[in-house]
Amino acid sequence: MKDKFSTFINGNVAKIEELENLAFAGHAHFTAMQMREYGVKGFEFHIARLRQASQKIFSMELKETDVVEQLQAAVKEAPKDGSILITVFSSDGEFTQKSKDADLNIMIKTSAAYDGPAGTMSLKSYDYQRPLADIKHVGEIAKTYFLREANKAGFDDALFVHDNRVLEGSIWNLVGWDGEGLVWPKGAKLHGTMMQTIEAMAHQTGIKQRSVDISISEIAQLEGLALLNSWTPCVPIAALGGIQLNLNQDFYTLLRTLHDKAPVTSLV
Repeated sequence: MKDKFSTFINGNVAKIEELENLAFAGHAHFTAMQMREYGVKGFEFHIARLRQASQKIFSMELKETDVVEQLQAAVKEAPKDGSILITVFSSDGEFTQKSKDADLNIMIKTSAAYDGPAGTMSLKSYDYQRPLADIKHVGEIAKTYFLREANKAGFDDALFVHDNRVLEGSIWNLVGWDGEGLVWPKGAKLHGTMMQTIEAMAHQTGIKQRSVDISISEIAQLEGLALLNSWTPCVPIAALGGIQLNLNQDFYTLLRTLHDKAPVTSLV
């Protein structure tokens, strides 16, 4: 193993001219994961995400073996703990018609590990629904825009609500606790890999869970609420707008325990 973070395109170290061509590209999708000791939790969900998005956006099949082989090659150059970003894009580029000779390209970037923000977070709600919400796609200016608008208003991040239904955070899923089980907001959102990992482990351990249409006033009445994404299984939410929420340490411990028990896929 080496000790260097790098960017690879189709199995080779990326050249400057290749990266220049991608500097403003916006027609692509990706997945982000955390690697510890060269292992990743929920890896199967990342692979499924990439394959499903490739079919939906490009109408092309992404081979799992291509992703795994290129990822293993990239990881061999990296430290044992790190962040991994896998982006899939087409040789057609964007603002063009799809050609019959188009190829799928895989870009893999390794960088320093990150465990997510510490402490609690406060959210400000905005009426917004992400386009193609079930796809983790690039170039979403609204996510950072609303995050910074929330910051200017004195909050840590944004919460997206549409038709009086809570959907998701800027780069987060939400999960609540009703005293008996997990509560997931229903509606157009990204079905995140951490969300899928927690769902799978909750099912495996017999913890109740349900997906429901829920408003801000209803979700604020739950016995605990948290954010989760590929960084972390739990960031407690302390406030929604001007509403102070219950801080439920047992609930947060449960989420972290479920994640701790999730199986690890070795990348080496």
